[in-house]
Amino acid sequence: MRVVHLYKAQSATRSAHSLLFPVTHHGPLRTTALAELVHADPSTTSRQVAELVAEGLVERQDDPADRRACLIATTAAGRAAVSALRAQRARVFAEALSDWAPEEITSFTADLRRFREALAASALSPSTTSPQES
Repeated sequence: MRVVHLYKAQSATRSAHSLLFPVTHHGPLRTTALAELVHADPSTTSRQVAELVAEGLVERQDDPADRRACLIATTAAGRAAVSALRAQRARVFAEALSDWAPEEITSFTADLRRFREALAASALSPSTTSPQES
């Protein structure tokens, strides 16, 4: 997580830009739904969405189901930013793994998948205690 935070700290807007991925993937969303999707506070998400609107990366659209609400949708510039961010991520990963043998990458991928699945299963397990209980 420290390494992830180092990458995030490289740009003050990186956390706002990370919202582009779920909006692009899931299509237009209400800000509250986006906050729930990314497990963030709605006020924080709202502030980040305002940053993205100001940058022209997302736009607010009327919600056809409820005209009092709006949906957040990725603009063409936002989709281009997502493509650029994905390319940047691929370059970082390629550089980090440049001296790894193909079988090491395969093994690491399998181990990471296994760890992720075990972690998810543990989090969903009724026997898992919350931090307050330990």
